Amino acid sequence: MNYKFFLKNFNNVVKKKLSTNLNLTLAKPLEISIMVSKRCNARCLMCNFWEEHEDYLTSDEIIACLTDLRAWIGDNFFVQISGGEPLIFKGIFDIFSYCAANRIICKISTNGYALTNIICDKIIESKLPYLSVSLDSHLKEVHDRMRGIDGIFERAVQGIKYLAEHSDMTLGISVVLSSENVEHFPDTIDYFLSLPIHRILIQPIGVWTDNLTVENWPQYKYWIKDQAALEHTINYLIEKRKVDNRILNTVQDFLDWKTYFENPASTINKQIKKCTVGYDHLSIGLTGSISAGCDAFGELGNIKHDSVREVWYSPKTKNIRRRMMKCTYPCNYNCFKDRSLAEKIKKAMVLLKAGLLK
Repeated sequence: MNYKFFLKNFNNVVKKKLSTNLNLTLAKPLEISIMVSKRCNARCLMCNFWEEHEDYLTSDEIIACLTDLRAWIGDNFFVQISGGEPLIFKGIFDIFSYCAANRIICKISTNGYALTNIICDKIIESKLPYLSVSLDSHLKEVHDRMRGIDGIFERAVQGIKYLAEHSDMTLGISVVLSSENVEHFPDTIDYFLSLPIHRILIQPIGVWTDNLTVENWPQYKYWIKDQAALEHTINYLIEKRKVDNRILNTVQDFLDWKTYFENPASTINKQIKKCTVGYDHLSIGLTGSISAGCDAFGELGNIKHDSVREVWYSPKTKNIRRRMMKCTYPCNYNCFKDRSLAEKIKKAMVLLKAGLLK
């Protein structure tokens, strides 16, 4: 067991609590999110990232940033690499290998279309410990339509099976719940849990591409309006969560979604009572921009010319953290929610069982 990882994170939780109560900066960013690119090999209905055709960061710049972070906060921190599609980013395997060699826990989120046997072998060789695939339906015609490319479902599923057979990697599935899949969602989750995976995380659809006020979010074309289907799905998920802890959402998450889809404006400051993500999360954006967890409050610096450590402790960042705690955006993002100690232990046990924290 990686006792150092647990001790380091426990100490950071205590420091974060003191920081939020006393307006201090004691905790460090032990969860780092890096968007390496918006380029993508899919054409998802709910996303327009694939319209971007350029990279603004290089693998060398990202590795240099990780080197600076490690010099500051030590090893045993968590890096989430996303896109776009990270597996088509030049030098991505160098980043994986660097993290593995320096005891940095690295995870990527992929749409799975690049998971050919050859690419899977490269991933295994790089010693990447954690990979999550975005899948939205067990019906390949539905998933392929949602992701805008024929054959992506079969490629992703075969990739999961190949990695499970040839490595001890921790494997997960991320699911977006929307009007496109809510009707058959219970069957979808049952199928996903039959695959050789260690965890599932479900995210309700957000309004990412339309300029709609919160009051008008229900007009979004992928918003769930079928309350009967939503109720059935929520009840199923609550019961399924009781018997399968690979579902990382909490029961409260599921209950919150009823209100979220019925009246999103009423969920302001209720889904996340007090956002403290800025006290232990750091985000690196598409161009190298630095944000304290959430980029909704603007850029605080850039890894191309700023020290992440200096940005973290700057008066500007301190002010942003206090503003974030009063945020009025009806955020429903699982990654931004503070969990109870019991829920954190449950999540850690899932990852421990998967071998990630060995």
